Amino acid sequence: MKRRKLSLKIICWTLLSAIILGSILYVSTSKLLNKHQTDESWEISPYPDGFNFAFTIIHDADDAYSKRLAPLIETFNRLGMKITVSLFVFPGSAHFEKENQQVIDSYDKERREFFGPRNIPLTNDYECKFYKKIAAEGYEIGMHTPSATSDTRERIIQAFEMFNKVFGHYPKVYVEHGRRFNKETQSNEGSDPKSPYYCTDLLNRYRCWAWVDGPGALAGGKNTYYDVLKSDYTPFSHFALKKYGILKGFVRTGQWKDSNGDGFLKWYTREHIDSLDKNRGLALVYTHLDRKWIDPKTKKMRAVIKKRLTYLVSKNGWFVPAGQILDRFEAVKNIHLSYNEKWLKVINGNPFPINGLTLISHSGYALKRNSEILRPNKEKEILIGRISSFETAAFEILSH
Repeated sequence: MKRRKLSLKIICWTLLSAIILGSILYVSTSKLLNKHQTDESWEISPYPDGFNFAFTIIHDADDAYSKRLAPLIETFNRLGMKITVSLFVFPGSAHFEKENQQVIDSYDKERREFFGPRNIPLTNDYECKFYKKIAAEGYEIGMHTPSATSDTRERIIQAFEMFNKVFGHYPKVYVEHGRRFNKETQSNEGSDPKSPYYCTDLLNRYRCWAWVDGPGALAGGKNTYYDVLKSDYTPFSHFALKKYGILKGFVRTGQWKDSNGDGFLKWYTREHIDSLDKNRGLALVYTHLDRKWIDPKTKKMRAVIKKRLTYLVSKNGWFVPAGQILDRFEAVKNIHLSYNEKWLKVINGNPFPINGLTLISHSGYALKRNSEILRPNKEKEILIGRISSFETAAFEILSH
């Protein structure tokens, strides 16, 4: 009897030891497998055609005037950059315009002509021609709320419809202006269904990418203001979605007090540009292009800023308007990878084709499709090219 009890104890201890040892081995093996999978994993680049990073400017139209924008646009053209330029559709209130005029009248004749006009809206014929011209050149025109002062729901609808009439489409990008002064902003009365300034549903209805002024609007975290992906791994605003129900909210890079030419130089140093390039970063720059971007003597872009931009475009970056970048990030969310040791499948869940699709092979493996072999470049990127709507493309993985 004692021997039987002893045998049972030995068996139990043996089983328990085996279970503990097995668990340790399982955990250790799992860690190794996970590490192995991470080392050999595949990733979809959010950027097309093998570009390493994306960079654009989303200009706030606070003091916008075409004659001040024109020399800056000329420089962007020469550099091969296309940005997002926002505008006001309507003039502000009579009181606001009177204050503006008082400021302009205080300037001397030369300064009044170039630096004086402020917030000139789309309803001005000269401004309208200018914005239509740069839109034809590939610049994205966004709306910086209907006007520089509060606009009711009806006025917001009128602004969207006028924009559509002028440009042939609704604005892809909508940027809020002055949340403490403009009642239609989301943190003021724009998100209150009982308010005459309610417009949350309109921003969702027109399907524009909306920048919501206030908390969560800019990339946060120490030394991450120049790269929105360093802060939250995404340009989309979770705050705007959760707080206000904005379906297509986005975040910009920069800081509130540095939204001018000096701030641009401060946050987009050569070191930070190199970091964007190396880490596949994204800059959606918050700035006012007429504030310290212009040399008051030459009335052109400041030489030091032009030099910094020249360094920027020497990198392998994607320099297109914000709406195009945000659309790409949204589309990439609906592309999925399925793979094992021998095969990789790319599944496009979008109802439209994707051009310039680029994969990242962390292991440096090549892919084979039919007789074509696709090898990674020095950044371990493989250019897949075009993938049709709802297509599943299969590739054989070629190991070293």
